[in-house]
Amino acid sequence: MRLDVVRAHFEAEAFDYDGLIPRLIPHYHEQHGLMLELIPFEREASLKVLDLGAGTGVLSFLILQAFPNATVVAFDMADNMIAACKKNLSAYQERVKLHQGNFAEDDVGSEYDLVISGLAIHHLDEPEKQKLYQDLFHAVNPGGLLLIRDTVTGATPQLTQQYERLWRQYMKANGEDDEKWFQNYLKEDRPSSVEDQLQWLKSAGFEEVGCHWRYLNFAIFGGRKQ
Repeated sequence: MRLDVVRAHFEAEAFDYDGLIPRLIPHYHEQHGLMLELIPFEREASLKVLDLGAGTGVLSFLILQAFPNATVVAFDMADNMIAACKKNLSAYQERVKLHQGNFAEDDVGSEYDLVISGLAIHHLDEPEKQKLYQDLFHAVNPGGLLLIRDTVTGATPQLTQQYERLWRQYMKANGEDDEKWFQNYLKEDRPSSVEDQLQWLKSAGFEEVGCHWRYLNFAIFGGRKQ
């Protein structure tokens, strides 16, 4: 039921999402550049990429643009997000496969060299995250990379409260109704700490696990399959 609420939210927000999200997420555009820099493959490599929770396709677009021989599976649960993704990636349609589904339950495919996910996995609860990380480990080729950009909690409840307060100040300073978005967050999201998720990645089998960037309750982290 909770994921049905999440899906309805993103169906409604899909076509305004790209303009809205920088007003809600600190350093949103800066994170894109870092994520590209963290990908260790040569730019001419023939990569198979999964964009998990692809949304409007912003990360898929960056991958397709930076890696001319890459193919991308853009996976999202919301029909309107898939429609927006299709429009935004139309210049690369021969290298993109769009997949509508629930990655908490559905098969996400296999033999990926790179799995990226942006602001999506926090919708899952702790057991669902742990299962997903196990599934993704099996979906990635040896030497493959998992790179996640997501909403997280602090290492303690006190830190979480501090991060959330400062996040609300950021949204309000950008002209957004911070109470509205914070209530949506409490209703729909199930963020976990970076510390817990790094341990779950290790338990799933990933190595070179680490947090690459963090600002308040947002982080970029991941691992590789040796």
